[in-house]
Amino acid sequence: MGCSSSKTVERKRSIQPITSTDLDHGGLLPAPFSDQAEHVADVQKRNIDVQKRNIDVQKLKIEDTFWKEKKKLIPNYERMKELDNYALEASASLKNSPTELVSYLTKIAQNDLEKFRLLFRWEAQNVDYDVEGYYGNKGLGQGDYSAEGVLKSGVAVCEGYSGLFKMLCDLAGLECESLSGASKGGDYQPGDVFKMENGKIKTDHAWSKIKINGKWYLCDCTWAAGSVGFDKEIGKMAYTRKWNEYYFISDPEMFASKHFPVAKSSGHGAPNEQYLKKPFSDLNVWSDVPLRDCAYYAFNMQTLSHNQGVIETNENEISVKVQCPYNQYLRFWTKLTDLNEKNTIPRAGRKYSDHVISYRKGDTVTCMVRFPHAGDFTLMVGVNPMNISEDLKSMSQWVLSYTIKKRGNTPSAAFPSGAAYNVWGANDEFLNKGFRVIGQEGPIIVSNTGKAELQLQLPDEREQLLAELISFSGGQSEVEGHVCGEKNNRRVKYHITLPYEGEYRFTVMAKLRDDGKYWHGANFMIRNSKAAVIDEKFPHSRSLWGPGEEFYKLDVKCSGSSKIIAIDGSCQIKFSKHPDVVFLFHLEKNGEKYSEATKFVFADSAMDGSEFIFHARLPEKGYYKFQLFAKNRNVEGSYSGVGHWLLEAHVPWKGEFYPSANGSWGASNHFIDLGLQLVEHKSSVIVANNGACVITIKAPEPITTTPYLLKNDSRLPEEEKKNCLTITSNDTSISYSIRLPESGFYKFELYGTRKGATSLPYLGCWLIDSKKRNVVR
Repeated sequence: MGCSSSKTVERKRSIQPITSTDLDHGGLLPAPFSDQAEHVADVQKRNIDVQKRNIDVQKLKIEDTFWKEKKKLIPNYERMKELDNYALEASASLKNSPTELVSYLTKIAQNDLEKFRLLFRWEAQNVDYDVEGYYGNKGLGQGDYSAEGVLKSGVAVCEGYSGLFKMLCDLAGLECESLSGASKGGDYQPGDVFKMENGKIKTDHAWSKIKINGKWYLCDCTWAAGSVGFDKEIGKMAYTRKWNEYYFISDPEMFASKHFPVAKSSGHGAPNEQYLKKPFSDLNVWSDVPLRDCAYYAFNMQTLSHNQGVIETNENEISVKVQCPYNQYLRFWTKLTDLNEKNTIPRAGRKYSDHVISYRKGDTVTCMVRFPHAGDFTLMVGVNPMNISEDLKSMSQWVLSYTIKKRGNTPSAAFPSGAAYNVWGANDEFLNKGFRVIGQEGPIIVSNTGKAELQLQLPDEREQLLAELISFSGGQSEVEGHVCGEKNNRRVKYHITLPYEGEYRFTVMAKLRDDGKYWHGANFMIRNSKAAVIDEKFPHSRSLWGPGEEFYKLDVKCSGSSKIIAIDGSCQIKFSKHPDVVFLFHLEKNGEKYSEATKFVFADSAMDGSEFIFHARLPEKGYYKFQLFAKNRNVEGSYSGVGHWLLEAHVPWKGEFYPSANGSWGASNHFIDLGLQLVEHKSSVIVANNGACVITIKAPEPITTTPYLLKNDSRLPEEEKKNCLTITSNDTSISYSIRLPESGFYKFELYGTRKGATSLPYLGCWLIDSKKRNVVR
């Protein structure tokens, strides 16, 4: 905030509009945009619980962000909190006697540092900024801003804050001096010109310096105490008290970013009052840097591009880069608004949220900007801190801002919208959960062919993902049938076809929290310069191909990729499972299910039920969806979908198809319940070399059976069956000797039960593969 006196004249500036519930800190500092509080509330509403992440990120404490000298002076911040609580509990009646007030406050202090802290913290809590005097009808300079006047009224501008603090320090026997100069407060934007009078710098702010152990340190009680901003609810400027730790014993570099001390005698810069190795001596050089706030220095940030606060460009798109070693604790956001004329309330005009995006790569954050029109803009970069101590939450959430002067009249299209939090690339929850993006640098994928790929690694093969592809060519719409999420154990490869030129948003979603919902994990922008020419779309699926959640709950296993190539029109999928798990399947093409899918897919099960191999012979070229259902035979309930696999036939199968089956191949439940065992053959397919084979079934007690042989889904006539089938039996086994007249597939179907029963239930069916033509005599 500013100050006013005969010696120090405060510049009256307007403030960026903010809500009354989340006013920015520190006097007439640049306050957040009106929707920042809504943005923060939205983040809180989503209840991001970073402590539940799969990696151990130690909570960041406020003392971790102090500059080195302050760390030395305050090795234990808990002691500062004790002093603060003591100061905040002081009786209001103590204001009537400055001597008694100082005596009470310093009574528990063990050294000069603690005395300064107690006095500073009490003042920040008990003096409000005089908004009416600065903005209202009362008129600036009409209030009594002397130390005694401020103590009595409890309101002040910056001159009053610094004067009162000096008086209290003098009474306590502490060394304190008031300083004044130019400041980047209020609605200041890079490029604003600081006024001169008679060749001297016109000062607009006052602050303090204090001496501890023979060294001078900088403080600003005005900006530490609270903030002034435009309150939309009441339609005028309002003050909110909000403690800011960073303006007590401030980092000189941070302090100098917004304070330019002026020597009272000469009216020129006083670089010796900055306490920097390389102080600013020229006002124009000092004013010509980006506007940086406390968080910028607390998190050791550096601008890697655009080191001047005013960016002039003819380009329709620019990128601003910031380096930050504390990225694991921060989510960056950006805002672009029109910049209104100076002394306009609010200074920030229309917001263009769809013309800015930000993304992170390592410790570098890139903010990309597109300009909706020519003119002057404000670009603000901010952060939402995560996994931090309560003490750190008082920090302002904006980091730095630029003034951008866009020249030329060619407007830019907006960026693809819909990215959660406007964060592109992989976000923190996604990465901290253990997901990894492989081989992709940044969130922008460029395609010149109409096709794109993206590879990810899962933290566990059981993890599931959803994906969507949104086109922004001629509107915003989801593009279905152009994404295939191929899964191979922990590796995922997305195959993406792009039917239009232009830009797309490709979003990957995962269950990042414990609420069972899918959340945006990564957003990628795809820029495509050539529309894809495709023969057939993928079967539409937002989820990954391959095993689903129920698959792993039933402890079923499958190796290999979920996208299976049938080069000659045939392929297979192999599963291992518990014998009590039973399967059903569907096969579909172009969204239509095959009613006789068993002609094209043969389900070959091991005799003990521990393995299942699905052999597919596909009648057409193109993509097929193979969907698997399963249940435990001993548990009541229906079958559940456990996964789906993508089969790609390069050519149609040209040979013989399988016999149809009314259910599964192999033994039925009744077969198992009777305790029967198939001798020699270990699966549902039986090879008849030279057309001959033997099927032997062992039984714990005598059984009665009726077998059938089928060819081309028709049972062989009894006379023909007699020529092909010979049965021998005893009390413990039955053998079926089979000699087949032709090569190809036959179906051996068996019915039976214990001897003496009146009905013969279904026992199962087996596929006989006759390899050679035989002559039956």
